[in-house]
Amino acid sequence: MEKVKKKSSGMNPFVILFAVMLVCAVTSYFISPGAFERVEENGRTMVVEGSFHEVERTPVSIGNFFLAIPQGLVGAASIMFLVMLVGGFVQVYLDTGALDKGISKILRASDKFGSPVVLLIIMLLFSAIGGFLGWAEQIIPFVPIIVSICLALGYDTVVGMASSAFVCMMGFAVSPTNVYTVGISHEIAELPMFSGMWLRLIALVVVETVIMIYILIYAARVKKAPAKSIVYGIDNGSLKRDYSSLKDSRMTKHQILALIIFGITFVVAIFGVLNYSWEMDQLSAVFLAGGLLGGLVGRLGVNGTTGSIVKGAKGAVDGALVIGLARAIQVIMTQGGLIDPIINFFSKSLGGLSPWLAAIGIFVVTLLADGLIPSGSGKAIAIMPILIPLADMIGVTRQTATLAYQFGDGFANMYWFTNGTLLIFLAVSKIPLRKWYKFLWPLQIVLTVIAIAFLGIAIATNYQ
Repeated sequence: MEKVKKKSSGMNPFVILFAVMLVCAVTSYFISPGAFERVEENGRTMVVEGSFHEVERTPVSIGNFFLAIPQGLVGAASIMFLVMLVGGFVQVYLDTGALDKGISKILRASDKFGSPVVLLIIMLLFSAIGGFLGWAEQIIPFVPIIVSICLALGYDTVVGMASSAFVCMMGFAVSPTNVYTVGISHEIAELPMFSGMWLRLIALVVVETVIMIYILIYAARVKKAPAKSIVYGIDNGSLKRDYSSLKDSRMTKHQILALIIFGITFVVAIFGVLNYSWEMDQLSAVFLAGGLLGGLVGRLGVNGTTGSIVKGAKGAVDGALVIGLARAIQVIMTQGGLIDPIINFFSKSLGGLSPWLAAIGIFVVTLLADGLIPSGSGKAIAIMPILIPLADMIGVTRQTATLAYQFGDGFANMYWFTNGTLLIFLAVSKIPLRKWYKFLWPLQIVLTVIAIAFLGIAIATNYQ
């Protein structure tokens, strides 16, 4: 038998982000400087439409370049700590044996119902997490677990990453109740919170159905002929877990109770987000409490529980640091005066277009802006105050402008290499960026067509 040569899993995400930081810093010495005026409204810093003016150039010095890294880490601290605490939470349930035995039962069910059914259930779960909670970075610790399940089912790492991270992120993209994009955009546009939900619900069903079909087709092909995998030959040994010995083992009552607490933790988190608009700090507290309680119930003891939380947090540090370094790019772009001139150029290019083309233009502008400001909420605050008055002038309803922004922000999240969340999803799944693009581009074309079609529906129905 021919020995398969193990290949590298691609460039380190820190190298990619550092290179982007360097390009942005150099660009700050050449771009025509300009800035918008900003005012405080309801506790948010808002851009004043039509206020763009020339300012003195502020190139990023060598000192400020390196200073941007700790500033980015501080700016992303809340989401970084949440990722680490969720990592600790997951590790507790792995160490109790409850999670592995629960997964083994899922794999046992695949023998009865078929692996495609298990894969579909996984995708529906993560679609709901992204679609109704608006989660993205928060699922990082769960992705390696789903990848290990998919490897055990006979699939590859792409199936594992796509069925969890990609499905979740695209649920985020068309979410009916995404507080980070729809919620903030509605607040800026002075629309009732989460109004116009009917069209976003339809979009969620259509988009996720197309994605799930695409993943299931690819998964079936890989299972039948592993050599057809996009990542064939890439070493994924560290992601494999042996569940076969657990298939016939019984769960103890303590492990059952631990799994119940595991589920309750998510229910509490969902309830808090939907009813009390909980943010990163509150969610961090919930998962810390869930980890502590689960460890004690699972008989890890006080020392064992705290040790598991620390171990899991250590395992999530890489992902947390990538998020912080990605935020450093935004710090450099702000210091170097890059964001406002680029946004001003994009907004001017939409003038004189028909309503449908203008809506598509908002979609495209947001797609491009996502490379500069990956944060959905940060981008909404930066560009929606400009796009909303522009939409009023060209006959596009504010609801349609918000939808175009939401699609542009979400659909770009899984291909912009400046998105630290994407890079860490790929890193923990051992998938090179170029291999991910090979998997993604046919589907991305279809999704773009779907987005444009929904914008056409919004224009035709005078979407409010």
